[in-house]
Amino acid sequence: MDPIVQYLIINREILALGHGVLAAQAAHAAVAGYLIAADSDSARVWAGGTFTKIILAVEDEGALRGLSSQLASAGIAHKLLEESRLQGKATAIGVAPLPKSAVAPFFSRLSLLR
Repeated sequence: MDPIVQYLIINREILALGHGVLAAQAAHAAVAGYLIAADSDSARVWAGGTFTKIILAVEDEGALRGLSSQLASAGIAHKLLEESRLQGKATAIGVAPLPKSAVAPFFSRLSLLR
């Protein structure tokens, strides 16, 4: 069985701003990723299941924006979050809940957020 998961990708540069900022950006990414696909079969299955989320990290804003461009080119539903209180810095990506096999190849080189 191909599990439906939601990937969240965090820009490591925001870690210096504290745990509260990190938690808020991860929460924003999770909600945004779900909302952009809420009417899809994958989102309904995910919401009725275990809400599996995988939180990964990139080193900087450039890597986050580059990943967003790759996802867009592949037609993967996602939301790039830009924080106005940080002068528009990209802080996270929330990916729509999708079958793991469809999206994991984009994230295999990234490490879990620690």
